[in-house]
Parts: sequence; C-alpha cells; structure tokens
Amino acid sequence: MVRGNFYYKRLGESILFYRKKLRLSQQQVATLSDVDRSYLAEIEEGKANPSVKFLHRIAKILKVKVGDLIKDL
Repeated sequence: MVRGNFYYKRLGESILFYRKKLRLSQQQVATLSDVDRSYLAEIEEGKANPSVKFLHRIAKILKVKVGDLIKDL
C-alpha cells in the first residue's frame, strides 16, 4: 500500500467514526456538505483525498474540530 493511501484510509475511518457517532447516514452528511454521496463513500474508504476546505465543512457537520479528524494520522 502506498503511504499516502494509508493516511487517506485513516482519515476516512475517522470521518466514519464521527458520522456513526452522530447516527448520520452518508446521504445526510453528503447533502449537508454539498457533495455527492459516492464522493463521501470514497473518502471514508480511503480512496479519495479531500481538500482542506471540505475537511472544515465536514468537521462542522460532525461537530468536531479538523484536528480531531486528523489527530491519528
């Protein structure tokens, strides 16, 4: 596995953790963050590299800080 993919996977797991903690579906979070659900799924699977702007949006929706999403990277 390419090193970058490892970080993307860990980030995706973090987003998934906080999303499930709030009991939100991918569709709900995608709608609130104004992205396609399939893009959010790719991020959660570690197959996409979200922008910093997106991370700020998703953190706000998940009621966490961006640092919480990336702290275990």
